[in-house]
Amino acid sequence: MRQIIVTTAILILMAFVSEVFSQDQKVDSVLQKYDRYWEMEPGLYRVMDNGRIGVADSRGREIVPCRYDQVWTPTKDKFIRVLLNMKTGLFHLEKGIILPAEYDQIWDFDEGIAKVMKDRRFGFADTDGRMVVPCEYQHVWAPHDGLIKVMKDGLTGYLSTNGEIIVPVVYQHIWDFEDGMARVIRDGKMGYVDMDGNEVIPAIYDQIWPFEGDTALVVTDGNYFNVDRQGNIIGEVDRNMGDAIRPDIDSTVRDPDNEKSGTHPRIRIEKDRIDIWHDGEGIRVEKERKKHHYFNGHLAGIGIAMNGYLDSEGREELPPGYEFMELNQQKSVEVTIYPWQESVRLFGSWFGLTTGLGVQYNNYRFNIETYADIQEPGRDWFPELNEETSVSKSKLMMLHLNVPVMAELQIPERHRSNNLFISGGIVGGVRLQSHTKLVYNNDEGRQKKKKRDDMGLPTFRYGVMAKAGFGNFSVYGTYYPEPMFKEGKGPELYPYSVGIMLNFD
Repeated sequence: MRQIIVTTAILILMAFVSEVFSQDQKVDSVLQKYDRYWEMEPGLYRVMDNGRIGVADSRGREIVPCRYDQVWTPTKDKFIRVLLNMKTGLFHLEKGIILPAEYDQIWDFDEGIAKVMKDRRFGFADTDGRMVVPCEYQHVWAPHDGLIKVMKDGLTGYLSTNGEIIVPVVYQHIWDFEDGMARVIRDGKMGYVDMDGNEVIPAIYDQIWPFEGDTALVVTDGNYFNVDRQGNIIGEVDRNMGDAIRPDIDSTVRDPDNEKSGTHPRIRIEKDRIDIWHDGEGIRVEKERKKHHYFNGHLAGIGIAMNGYLDSEGREELPPGYEFMELNQQKSVEVTIYPWQESVRLFGSWFGLTTGLGVQYNNYRFNIETYADIQEPGRDWFPELNEETSVSKSKLMMLHLNVPVMAELQIPERHRSNNLFISGGIVGGVRLQSHTKLVYNNDEGRQKKKKRDDMGLPTFRYGVMAKAGFGNFSVYGTYYPEPMFKEGKGPELYPYSVGIMLNFD
């Protein structure tokens, strides 16, 4: 019985292998008419014919004709972007061509429409290629709850996702809708509009604040009023009351010696004393002066370091499909500048916390020789080139705004300027910019292209930082225990850096 089961399993396995091999042979025979072909996903292939690229299925049916410079992998919604003469178009696996290759850029679909740019103007197209919003706006925001904020000739308004005008594009600024109403500025005056574009509170006020319940504070000609949601004035607000609820209105500090101060108790807090007045009489409480022990940390400075990254096992290995990310270590550098710091004493002048604000530039230089070295998972990160293009320089650049918090121990306590010190803590960062750059050679000579995008990098990140030094010289290292890329947007890598820093006095 056991022999029968084993024999049956072997026969099934052989049949499966034979079927797979047969299918591969069929695909090879069908796609032999093309100069080259690559599998994009099961049953779908990127094909090249006479230097032009298209898409075909395993039966040889051309879904995208071979007339483009490049095609992208299909999205989960079966859309394929194409590139021709540096212009972008859009195909669908079932519908065929959606948008011709005449756009500067096409973004992903959101709420059934995709932002497009043509001649540096923005619009929106639906999934059938119909232009629901023509490309005539300076800027458009992402759709939200069926609405799109747009800007034209420096003025803003709202459209619906099917292109209907909701709020006319006549306002200098318009806020988001809250409870069916949005604040607007028109000709330097403020008001409110509703979801139908009506000015329920006319734009006649010098300032208007968000509603608190069913009333909002407004000011005109220096007078303060409360208005309801229909724009009716329901009462004047005393200037002093306005001060209480409006901290950015200039308040008047009365002199306690002024007879207009009245009989109310008043308190004035000075640097070295506290004065209290009541009914024209007062007392003064002198503050006790204490000897201060100052602590000055070693954060502010400029540093340079070597970049690197590790896999989930702590090895300097790259996952399959990302071999092109192998670093040119000598040219993969980090530059960090912390121009300002704030120190907090915890114990004496030898132990405390230091924080600050700075920028960190990370340059990851790759060893790419031709564009074909960039495998499919990373193609979207780079400008599109021909497969055979010789690449002389390739890199990924990131710029972050950092806020570290470091605990520092200084040894000895005396002669602070020449202390030995060690410190460690956390550093949080927000990504300000990221781009890739390719420098290559073609018939026109040496060329370079950049592509600015998030590259699947997170907006926020955190890491740990350690530092040790003497005087104004130190060595430091950083490590980020969260992946360098968002899940599904890149390889699972954990960046680190090791370098030196010259501290400011």
